[in-house]
Amino acid sequence: MSDDDTYEIPLQDQRVFGAGIKRQRVNFVPSSTASTTASSNNSSGQSVSDLYLKMVLPGDQRTASPQTESSGGHDGLPPANNAKTQTCEICSLPLSEAAISPIQVQDAESNSKQRPHEASLAHQVCLAHSHPPSHLDRNRKGLTYLSAYGWDPDARHGLGAEGQGIQFPIKTKPKDDKMGIGVVLPKESDRRKKEKVQKLDAGKVRKVYEQDKKKAERLREMFYRNNDVERYLGGG
Repeated sequence: MSDDDTYEIPLQDQRVFGAGIKRQRVNFVPSSTASTTASSNNSSGQSVSDLYLKMVLPGDQRTASPQTESSGGHDGLPPANNAKTQTCEICSLPLSEAAISPIQVQDAESNSKQRPHEASLAHQVCLAHSHPPSHLDRNRKGLTYLSAYGWDPDARHGLGAEGQGIQFPIKTKPKDDKMGIGVVLPKESDRRKKEKVQKLDAGKVRKVYEQDKKKAERLREMFYRNNDVERYLGGG
């Protein structure tokens, strides 16, 4: 396979089958006027075929005339002799021959063929949508474990024995802070309410000052203490 034929789009980013296809609206013909339109189409097609036979085979005009008479005789049949129109269970449209539009074939030897009802646009639109297969990796151990218990990734059902779980994973959110997972920061208004200014008297102020002084001396001794200097000064 050449480089141009490779398909580099990931399976989860591919569009759904049929997405973006514009479907034109189907204008259905009422059942009362179906017989008249069908007869007019047959007569116009017969006249074109007669003209073609006159140009190509002038000696076969006799064979063309009985066909026109037979077609005219069939058009004069009363509507009571026609078969009952059956409706499709999927699209609820009639399945009669008058409702089926013929496809004109370009070959002169073949006559007009009737298209099956299942191939019509109205029937295809009413069919259930075919979804693409799941993008999950088939080599994952978790998928193998779930498939062993009867879960089908292509069935578009949720997790669980009866498909009652979630179908799609949880959406991720960017975490910009350095707090732990699940930590909820209090609001600024609540934080300001808790931080109230405490009024201290002279005794409490002196006590806080002594504590800060002892803390500073302890830190100074930890970071700047030198045993050689203390031994020289006679402190050690």
